[in-house]
Amino acid sequence: MSQRTFKRNAHIGYFKRCLSVLPQAAEEHDVNRVTIAFFSLAGLELLGALDRTGRDGWIEWLWNLQEADGGFRGSPIPGPAHLPSTYTALCALALLRAPLDRLDRRGLMRFLRACQAEDGSFSPSPRMPGAFQNDTRMSYCAAVARAVALGGETEDIDVEKARAFLTRCRTWEGAYAARPGVVEAQGGTTYCAVAALNLLGGVADVGETTRWLVQRQLGGFQGRPGKLEDVCYSFWCGGALATLNQAELVNSPANTSFILDAQSPIGGFGKAPSDFPDPFHSYLALAALALTPAREELGLKAIDAVWNLPFDVRDYLMGSAGPSQ
Repeated sequence: MSQRTFKRNAHIGYFKRCLSVLPQAAEEHDVNRVTIAFFSLAGLELLGALDRTGRDGWIEWLWNLQEADGGFRGSPIPGPAHLPSTYTALCALALLRAPLDRLDRRGLMRFLRACQAEDGSFSPSPRMPGAFQNDTRMSYCAAVARAVALGGETEDIDVEKARAFLTRCRTWEGAYAARPGVVEAQGGTTYCAVAALNLLGGVADVGETTRWLVQRQLGGFQGRPGKLEDVCYSFWCGGALATLNQAELVNSPANTSFILDAQSPIGGFGKAPSDFPDPFHSYLALAALALTPAREELGLKAIDAVWNLPFDVRDYLMGSAGPSQ
């Protein structure tokens, strides 16, 4: 039976706990602490419960992750700057409305250029070259960071090569795989590809991609044919459809019902009903709900599907970059 009650207070408590101590299931991700912080801050923002009274400490912690090469590392643990950590750090700073005058935009663009490979893809870090991790996820993180870094800069990544790489990731199914040569498309990599292409100039030939995404809905969404539903794909597939201006094709009541069924009594969301919650699925469940007509009834902020941020946070990030260093 569908859960009709939205556990708002429990979700607020869950995200606040994640900001102070990692759930046991997430402890292995301690080196990516900035990403956990982003999920938690963004979840509270969508719920209208982000308390910025302690923001100064969080802001200073985030700035301390900015490396000399212009990117951000994932935690205070020493290590190289990393593209996903750079994306989530920038978004977290915007969520906290941090003055962005300390952002080294020139350094950030140099970092992105150093991550870009000859084939147009991006490695997670200039210190981690190689094709295995150069996938559409990295292209998406780079596309968002590039939009923030541009701000009048004359340097840029090779946009034509970046778009060509993403285009080669499109499979015979019409959706996108992680890398060229991978024969099976997946919901998360499709979202990353179409959102990155949108940021890098636009997506062409959306019909077959739309068809594939719509076919992933069972009640919630599966990530690929033959798999079970998972709340994260309600965002990845629903967000991709919204990016393609096809959000009305989602069966919103069925999708909303599945997501609400995945709520945990302790707050947060598991990937499916009865699963233990984690910050990743908890945030993406709310983000998926924020794309549906149920958003107003649930009291959630609307988000820009391309940026995976509320519209006002996106505008802050793009409008408050401050002077280049």
